[in-house]
Amino acid sequence: MPIFENVRLALTSLRANKLRALLTMLGIIIGISAVIAIITVGDSLSGSLAEEMSGFGARNVTLSVVQKDDPFAFGSFEDSEDLDKALESYEYKEPSAGDRITDAMLQEYQKKFADQLQALAVNESFGSISVVSGRHKASGQLMGVSPGQQTLDKMTLLAGRFVTDADSANHRAVAVVSDRFVTQYFGNKATPESALGKSFKTDASGIPLRLYIVGVYEYKPPAGQTVTRNLDTNIYIPVGSGFQLLQRDSGYQTVTLQSREDVNNQIFMDRTREFFDSFYSHNPNFTVSVSSLDDIVKSMNKMTQSVKLGISAIAAISLLVGGIGVMNIMMVSVTERTREIGIRMALGAKGRVILFQFIVEAIIICLIGGLIGVILGVGLGSAGAMMMHYPVKPSLTAALVAVLFSMAIGVFFGYYPAKRAARLDPIDALRYE
Repeated sequence: MPIFENVRLALTSLRANKLRALLTMLGIIIGISAVIAIITVGDSLSGSLAEEMSGFGARNVTLSVVQKDDPFAFGSFEDSEDLDKALESYEYKEPSAGDRITDAMLQEYQKKFADQLQALAVNESFGSISVVSGRHKASGQLMGVSPGQQTLDKMTLLAGRFVTDADSANHRAVAVVSDRFVTQYFGNKATPESALGKSFKTDASGIPLRLYIVGVYEYKPPAGQTVTRNLDTNIYIPVGSGFQLLQRDSGYQTVTLQSREDVNNQIFMDRTREFFDSFYSHNPNFTVSVSSLDDIVKSMNKMTQSVKLGISAIAAISLLVGGIGVMNIMMVSVTERTREIGIRMALGAKGRVILFQFIVEAIIICLIGGLIGVILGVGLGSAGAMMMHYPVKPSLTAALVAVLFSMAIGVFFGYYPAKRAARLDPIDALRYE
């Protein structure tokens, strides 16, 4: 019998028992839709994370001075108990001036890695500050930075310039503020150009400062962040000026690097670690840690994949239940149509024809259930991703695999009832009531 005739007979049988067919498909529908929804939300989360990290600079490498017994920097723990034990013996120490990364180290590093290094920036937080002018008030984080910070942050200047090495060397009291800071401090009518050359007084760590604005940058909020009227933004000053004006010891605890696009980032990180290890090999307490956003993205993706697989495995149990339901309903169908099977065999139908007919019917039931499950899963997953403000990224591969898997369930669970139908004795089948 042609396959299309088998499909027609299967659809006719389903139309004759609509409610029974729907209840049979329910396990398949729930299982497939749950798996597709979970994968859609997981892929949307991974895609959003990758895009956001890419915006921050996926090739950025963070070089940090850390304690040699820091469990978060170097620990690898099997469970939370091991981590708790490590934390009990860990005591944080602030690196002294002799433990920090120095300008001499960075100058030597830049010479050696000139052909691999795209940008280098140092930044040092000098705490939060607030400024008041009449009824206007603004606040922000005072950051000491080097000129490379503009490249790493992909900063857009609306007016003026960024800090320079000359500013840092000469300890100039200059600042680069955001457009948000300008409107908060000078009023809504103020423009970035009108703020250039103006100054503001503030207090940092108990030390009074007067800073002159030489540049205004465009503030770009991170994805998903709500911009409020009193939002704090970074206020950038030359890092050398910050050390001098605030009477701080020089040296850096954190340095941000960026490799060139044609450089293997992992090799770049390994060589960077080797270079700075030579300075810290004899330091009893501190060493350097090298990490990148790529590591964070990979860790997050690995965790997301594990969660997706775990939940999908639980959801797949309903597919097993659905398959058993398909087998059960096909057994009932064989029993109900025993006389029909006997007539067909008496007219010359071979056992393999009967076998194929019932397998096709089981496949059609599972295929329709799988398609409905895919549609529901994509819809639910997309709704969930939109509610969490992630870009919707349904997986076509997962949808295709789900449909093929549902058909496989039809073959697996439909084979035994079909085999039983094919083995019926024509005489007994014709006499069946």
